[in-house]
Amino acid sequence: MAVETRYVVIRTDKSNKEQDVMTFTDKRAADEYDKMLDMADDMFELLQQSGVKVDDQQAEELSIFLAKQREDVLIALQAKKKPVTKKPKAKSDTQADLVDTADESEKNEQANNAKKTESELQSDAHSDESEDNLIDFVIEKDDAA
Repeated sequence: MAVETRYVVIRTDKSNKEQDVMTFTDKRAADEYDKMLDMADDMFELLQQSGVKVDDQQAEELSIFLAKQREDVLIALQAKKKPVTKKPKAKSDTQADLVDTADESEKNEQANNAKKTESELQSDAHSDESEDNLIDFVIEKDDAA
């Protein structure tokens, strides 16, 4: 015989009639759903107090929608910043990291090679000038001495 834990969210209206029943196997999901319903109840009351002519069914649907879209509502109210979207990677994270590291290493190596080539050219130009100068200052050794 298997034992299974279930989390049941039961909502009642003002007349204590069951309004919404939902069963979850995960406690976190049940808590999130219950929290969403609490927010929807608060939104419903806010809509009723607003003076906007909306029937109860529409107000309930709208309040549930707004509660489910909580993150977008917070962004719209400027209570939360819009999250920065990252570019989707086609490769797995570890493969992408390895490729990124390899690409970065290759770029660094190319930059170092370019610097070496530039410094070698400068060194060659400098050594050519030095050789020209050295030729001017060569003192011949006398065999007699």
